[in-house]
Amino acid sequence: MYTDPYTPSVKHTHSISQHRQGFYRTRLARYLRALMLIACVGGLGQATQAAAANTVVEAVQLPAWVERQGQRSAAQPGQQLRDNDKAITADGARMLLRLQDRSVIKLGEKTQLQIDAMAVRQPRGEPSSITSSLRLVTGVFRYATDYTSKALGYKRELNLQMATATLGIRGTDFWSMTDAEHDAVCVFDGSVAVVRDAKPEIVLDKPGAFWVVFTGQPEQPAGQATPDQLAKFIGQAEMKQGSGILLQGGRWRTVAGVRTRVSEAVALRLRLQTAGYPAVMVSNNGRHEVRINQLATREDAEAVLARLQANPEWGVTQGRVVWAAN
Repeated sequence: MYTDPYTPSVKHTHSISQHRQGFYRTRLARYLRALMLIACVGGLGQATQAAAANTVVEAVQLPAWVERQGQRSAAQPGQQLRDNDKAITADGARMLLRLQDRSVIKLGEKTQLQIDAMAVRQPRGEPSSITSSLRLVTGVFRYATDYTSKALGYKRELNLQMATATLGIRGTDFWSMTDAEHDAVCVFDGSVAVVRDAKPEIVLDKPGAFWVVFTGQPEQPAGQATPDQLAKFIGQAEMKQGSGILLQGGRWRTVAGVRTRVSEAVALRLRLQTAGYPAVMVSNNGRHEVRINQLATREDAEAVLARLQANPEWGVTQGRVVWAAN
């Protein structure tokens, strides 16, 4: 039977004076108050503390990079992005990012997206909330939630900065792009608030609502995108099967070359990594194989090999594609 350390047992109660019993009860009360205070402080800490939110590279249509503290590395599935990291895609490339609340960010070709800050709060007894500050330097961006991300019950407060405007996002599906010529936004579902300096806020809250401003031209009222425009916007951020897609769990591999000299294999690996292909080197019995793993299909592996062979500067003269059993 449990016996409280600050209360005497029944067996010995008769031998303890009333004064001593009062002493123990006072001590117990103080102990319990201290525990309650610690619990309250801990609860407040959980209610206000924000932890870094995980943003993971889920799929890549090569070539692409992640830039961290000014240093670029080839992007690859499973890679986690931190605050101030930049996701970059080349001509013809794409990237899919998965946020902690299971919503996704899709990047089109020739795009640069910087994660200024992203955090998740988990208040006790309330739904978790994810807040983020993103900057679309250039290119195509699409954000979307699905049933899974909605079912988790996250609250969302996302802001996307473009050249001329900042978008306030409230759990939605939308497309945007920015370049030297214009900023544009189109909503597929939900709502987006377009905020510009010293101008009234524009709310896009109907499917197909479209806003665009061209550099050096007067701003026009928001309108409605045509079916052809909607199809174009959606296609700009979608990956193209058989075009060199890497994804978590991909089982195909492109072998770019095998070298007997380790220095030559290292040089080949570095050339490919610099070009946005996450090459690795595997050595066995004096042979050093340079390969690119996690390709989605045989067609994706063959597309990567053909691309590498087409550039004589990379020195990929042969190569092969392999099903990776493990």
